[in-house]
Amino acid sequence: LVYSVTMAMPVVGGVMQVFASYFIENTGKRKSVFLIAGFIHRLLWIPIALIPLIVPSAHPAVRIWTLIVLITVSSCANSVVNVSFTSWMGSLVPSEIKGRFFSRRMTIYTASGALAGIAAGKFLDLFPGFPGFTALFIVVALFGAADILCFFWVKEPPMHPSEKSVSLLKLFLEPFKNANYVKFIVFVAFWNFGVNISAPFFNRYMLDYLHMSYFAISVFAQIVGNFATVFFVRYWGRYLDAYGNKPVMAVCCSTLVSLPALWCLATPSNYFAILLVNFCAGVFWPGYELAALNLSIWLAPEKNRSIYLANYTLINSTVGVALAYVAGGVFMEYSRPLWESLRIPLPGGNYFTNFHALFFLSVLFRLLSLLLFFPRFSEANSRSPRHMLGDFSSGLKLLLSKNKNSSSQ
Repeated sequence: LVYSVTMAMPVVGGVMQVFASYFIENTGKRKSVFLIAGFIHRLLWIPIALIPLIVPSAHPAVRIWTLIVLITVSSCANSVVNVSFTSWMGSLVPSEIKGRFFSRRMTIYTASGALAGIAAGKFLDLFPGFPGFTALFIVVALFGAADILCFFWVKEPPMHPSEKSVSLLKLFLEPFKNANYVKFIVFVAFWNFGVNISAPFFNRYMLDYLHMSYFAISVFAQIVGNFATVFFVRYWGRYLDAYGNKPVMAVCCSTLVSLPALWCLATPSNYFAILLVNFCAGVFWPGYELAALNLSIWLAPEKNRSIYLANYTLINSTVGVALAYVAGGVFMEYSRPLWESLRIPLPGGNYFTNFHALFFLSVLFRLLSLLLFFPRFSEANSRSPRHMLGDFSSGLKLLLSKNKNSSSQ
């Protein structure tokens, strides 16, 4: 419970997006806001890394609250980064190539993340405990600051600020007049609630239940998924540009619904299910994320786009992330005695635990959001998922036919 609340508290920083959006809409200074907030967000991880060295171990509560305060401030800055970045990219990236652009971007940072994941996992196994995490976080903070530095040389298209007379409340309420955008926000918030009610506990499951090392976690849970992403994300970019965002999202969500249940097949002696789950996640999560990003930007009008994005992120952060984290923590804490008393056997001599129950609960929430809320919003000029899958099937058959003819010759 403490773990989930610690993770959820910083998400409240999403409220800063509303104020950042108000400032951006009235000044048009997206790039300056992005750079200042970006350096604050990244560099604050250095004092976070030093907490074990500064705050004595005799005061664990002080350590936890110092961590929460610093991460909350960092998260507030990151919220400002997100709203300024998405508004900036919405003007910078031509809409007709948005799928290919963001898929290539995801390919690059996923590939570098895969290599970093291997190195980080091995490093933490060699240097366990606070010293290892402290050194790793400092290196990460410096690389993160270098990333923000790169944007000094990225152009900023001119932005037409809103009328100065528009009040913060009026600007905040503007997106709620757009019924289609509100329906999209509702779907994403409930879908992400179903995702994040269990998301923080997959690592705990691997550490506490499966007893995996950090290096094994990086290989089984990150590397497999990241390499799948690097290989497949370019195809999602093409499909997004060719068919629209909603059909891609429909196909990806339909696959992602059942993945938490597959975690229950993993045992301390058999990790194969983790490979399968993370390979599928590496294939389909990028398609969902790219589609959600594109819809959040281009379902909103050019005028006041940043406040649309701020409301989207604020609602998703509070309902889809913070509330989900706390709900998952409460469920894990208070359902444990029930499952321990029932002792429901599983294959391999193991028993059904609160982890397994939470994973099935995640499946249920994902399924309900897909059935109840996904059909309610629309995207102009998008084609049906059936049409997209039909073209994909025809292309696959043609490719197989060509390969067959080539081999016979």
